[in-house]
Amino acid sequence: TIGSRYDQTLWPFQTFGNSRGHRMVMEEAALPVTVQDYKDYESTTETEESPIVVLGKGDPENLEFDWMVSEWSTCSKSCGGGGFQKRTVQCMVRLNNVTRDVDSNLCIDAGLFTPVTIQQCGDEPCPRWVPTDWTPCHKSRCFTWNTAMQKREVICQSANGTKVEVELCIESERPTERQECYNDKCKGTWKVLEWSECTAPCDAQGVKHRIIQCVWYGTKKPAGNECRDLARPSVMKTCKGPPCSQMTECKDESKYCENVRAMNMCRMQRYQTQCCYSCRNK
Repeated sequence: TIGSRYDQTLWPFQTFGNSRGHRMVMEEAALPVTVQDYKDYESTTETEESPIVVLGKGDPENLEFDWMVSEWSTCSKSCGGGGFQKRTVQCMVRLNNVTRDVDSNLCIDAGLFTPVTIQQCGDEPCPRWVPTDWTPCHKSRCFTWNTAMQKREVICQSANGTKVEVELCIESERPTERQECYNDKCKGTWKVLEWSECTAPCDAQGVKHRIIQCVWYGTKKPAGNECRDLARPSVMKTCKGPPCSQMTECKDESKYCENVRAMNMCRMQRYQTQCCYSCRNK
C-alpha cells in the first residue's frame, strides 16, 4: 500500500515460478518496508525476459491456470478440401477474482494440454455444373443450310443434388449451352397459301392473289432469304368472273351496296353476289 509522501510503504512480495516468460509476485502478510526497499528488490528480480505479474494476496496453491481460446477463423476455402482455419490461445492465471494473461509455458508447466490452433476445413464437395440433355437435332431450330442449333440447360448443383445459385459454381468451367448440329431438313422452301377470290365481276376478267413465305423445310418456321436460289412461285394470276347467265336474280341484298360500289369493292366475289345490281350497273 502506498501512503503519504513521507510514509510510502509496500507489503513485501513473495515470488515463485520458473517460467521463461513470467515471474509471479503475490503479496503476503509482513511488516511494511520502504518504497526504496521495494525498488531495490524489483531491480534484482525483474528483467526484460521475465516480466513481473502482480496478482495480489493469496495462497499459491489457489492459483488456477486455464487456456482462453478464440473463435475459429473463416476457412480459407469454402469447399473442395485443402482449406484451413486458425484460432488463438492464451494462457490465463486466476487468483480469487484477479485474472491475468501469462506466458503459455505456465499452462504447460501446470499440466494443461495445449489446444489446437490450426485445423483443416472446407472438405465438403464444391457445387458443380450439371447439364441436361441436348434437344434433338431434328426438332431444333434451323440456323443455316443443313445446320440446326441445339440447346440444353446448365444448372449449378450442390453435392446433395439441390439447385443453387450460379455464383457458387466456377464460371470458367461452365459447359456450353448451345451447339450446331447437322439437320438435312434445314433447307429453305416456299410456303404457299391459298389463292384469294377472283376480283372479276360476271363475264369479266380479274386477278387472284396469294401469299408465299420462305420457311425451313423441317420446322416450317421463317427462314429469311434462304430461298433466294429457289424458283419463286407466282403470287398473282388472272381469272374470269362467273357467267352472268348462271347468276340468280340480280339484286342488292344489303343497304350498303352503294358504298361498296363507291369504294370500288365490286371486284370481290362476295360483293358481286350481295350487291349484284349495284356492281353490274356501275
